[in-house]
Amino acid sequence: MNRRFPVILAAALFCLFRVAQLHAAEGLYIGAAIGQAGIKDNVNTENFDSNDAAYKAFVGWRFKVLPVFDLAIEGAYTDFGKPSQTLGAQRVETSINGPSIAGLAILPLGPFDLYGKLGGINWNVDTTTTGNASSNRSGSDPFYGLGVGLNLGPLGLRAEYERFQIKDVDRVDLFSLSALFQF
Repeated sequence: MNRRFPVILAAALFCLFRVAQLHAAEGLYIGAAIGQAGIKDNVNTENFDSNDAAYKAFVGWRFKVLPVFDLAIEGAYTDFGKPSQTLGAQRVETSINGPSIAGLAILPLGPFDLYGKLGGINWNVDTTTTGNASSNRSGSDPFYGLGVGLNLGPLGLRAEYERFQIKDVDRVDLFSLSALFQF
């Protein structure tokens, strides 16, 4: 028998034990995200399709339901930036923001998480065109998302995609990277 085998086995077991400890803890977490929002809409019979930097702050609570998966509830405030585009002879700027609440179904895989998100957003849309013509709409609509997370003890990193079904807007989506702290 090779003399290195017990050392290799002990190192492998130690690494496996350390990875198992890096899973996300049950309880409160807070975080912030930065990303890119995309808005597609029809403005005065022309196609508005623009992107801008977006920001999000969130707080949530993670529940250990079964050894196989976790659940979480998350509240957030998202600012989708101010995407703008020139349509014809006019400059059009659209601003969307609002608070949201969502439920997450999480599949923990050691230090990694795969998750799906389903929720609702209470949005406010301001559209401004050159010449000071503007419109303001608000309402509540559903959204969904998918993401992957990396847990590093109490710190976590996430990458996610969210699609918002905002009334009278063709498409609103958000790609974001976030950092979070778990208590």
